[in-house]
Amino acid sequence: MRIILKEYLASLKERGDLDKSVLPNLLAEIGLRVLNTPMIGTRQNGVDIAAVGKIRGEDDERCLYLFCIKAGNITRRDWDSGVQAVRPELNEIRDVYLRTNVAAEHAGLPVRIILCCGGELDETVLMNWAGYSTQNESDRVKYQEWNGDRLADLMMRSLLARELLEEAPRRNFQKAIAMVNEPSACYDYSRAFLSEILEDGLEPSIQLFRLRQAYICLNAVTTWAIEADNLESIYTVSELGVLLCWNMVRAQPRRRRPNKHDQDLSVLFDQFIKLYLACSERYLTKTAFGHSNSLHALSTSVRSREAVDVNLALFELLGRLAIRGCWTAMLSQTFTVEEPEFANALTDSTHRVLDTIVQLVNSNPTLNSPFKDDHMIEIALVMYLAQITGSTPRFLPWLGSIAQQTTLALVINSHYPTCFRDYSDLLNHPISAEGSYRAEACSGSVLYPYLFVWLERVATVDEKKAFVERLGKFLPNCTHQAWLPDEETDVHIWRGETYHGVCVTDLSPQQGFEEVAETINAAIQNCTDINEISAVKSGLVVLFLAACRHYRLPIPPHFWLIDS
Repeated sequence: MRIILKEYLASLKERGDLDKSVLPNLLAEIGLRVLNTPMIGTRQNGVDIAAVGKIRGEDDERCLYLFCIKAGNITRRDWDSGVQAVRPELNEIRDVYLRTNVAAEHAGLPVRIILCCGGELDETVLMNWAGYSTQNESDRVKYQEWNGDRLADLMMRSLLARELLEEAPRRNFQKAIAMVNEPSACYDYSRAFLSEILEDGLEPSIQLFRLRQAYICLNAVTTWAIEADNLESIYTVSELGVLLCWNMVRAQPRRRRPNKHDQDLSVLFDQFIKLYLACSERYLTKTAFGHSNSLHALSTSVRSREAVDVNLALFELLGRLAIRGCWTAMLSQTFTVEEPEFANALTDSTHRVLDTIVQLVNSNPTLNSPFKDDHMIEIALVMYLAQITGSTPRFLPWLGSIAQQTTLALVINSHYPTCFRDYSDLLNHPISAEGSYRAEACSGSVLYPYLFVWLERVATVDEKKAFVERLGKFLPNCTHQAWLPDEETDVHIWRGETYHGVCVTDLSPQQGFEEVAETINAAIQNCTDINEISAVKSGLVVLFLAACRHYRLPIPPHFWLIDS
């Protein structure tokens, strides 16, 4: 475990990995109170992180800790100049920070100036460091070096120690690290150790500790997956982390005035979201953003002769794009007043996602013909994003094309949407043109009712008539339905349990639009438990939608047609 952690720390090269993600959580666990963390665009006077307190098991008195943090190894060329210049920042701490930035309540405390790096001090720079620290030490000010070994020891002792990270999660964490080249295995092991660390019913006193454990472990997995160039794993496990973190945060009582525990939980949840956003940006930059405008480029990149593989991969990518756009659209509204520049950047990101989705659909015709009935999830997320951004007209032709292609596929008996989920069933579908087979393959549908509702806005009278007649002829016994949350959904959905919710089944297009709309509206009015979903109550509708996509639950009709 110590070797894994040391290599992980040494690999943290990008700004924000060590100073914003790992070290603040570690310092909080070893007994220090973090006073500030780095902010982009502001002068730090040499200090990346300031903290005060006593390190458990080491300090006899409270000290003021001032950290100068560098990524990876520190070499001789980093001592005086370059991006990682060390001595100029140490001079600033001594000449500026200690004279002007120390609060009065900490003015009399002993000072520990820490040169911190995820790797090691190169042999060529050790003499420089020894000479500098000896020359500038005093009775009050002492210098220390915290390298990867020191940080790994602290993490083992405080966050990931054998007696704290128990055997089962420790083994699954190590397996997740070992399997970063295999996305499905990495996800399964990551889900196992995260679920074990973030178990239900924890006392408030250990919730923060467990969340920090989970965040550090998740950071390690994503970092190693990036090193292995496995972007699939970093996306799936980072999104999973957000959902499981919220499962713990949501259980906290809502107070008018949040206490320190509530605030700390909120900060940790923000860190999980930031990790997900960073991972999704890296994933989409490598995939959709770079190649969506090239005809068949992403379809070809699936590297499979099977049409089902291409279809599944492209719809998965579409859903991830849509939920990313929903996140940035929501966050841009959150930061409009407090940080207008950041809000504008998020708005630009949302527009980029919308443009990419249009390009993706235009360049990959398979997205007009969903092979799975639950691809309704991806289609509904795209249309929800379009509605909240006022972009609906851009996607109506695509929606009309899907309605036409899915029913035409029934006529020619070729890859019409099925409720089968097993890969071998999808690979061989359809194996027969008999009505009995279609009745089994399409025993229920959430896709056709969703398309039927939208066709009222999209299609001509003849197109709607053809849609209804084809369904009536080829799927006379299909149960057209919708899913809505119930009172147990908020308890189960965040961990991926799917046996909850209410199913409305009387949505056959043969009844006509008015009756279907009346049934849906009645269900929405009578099934009000969605308003009790913790994420919805907290203004995080996108988190609920992300959980639906992640765990393959249909998007409820509350989000089918909204006022944009």
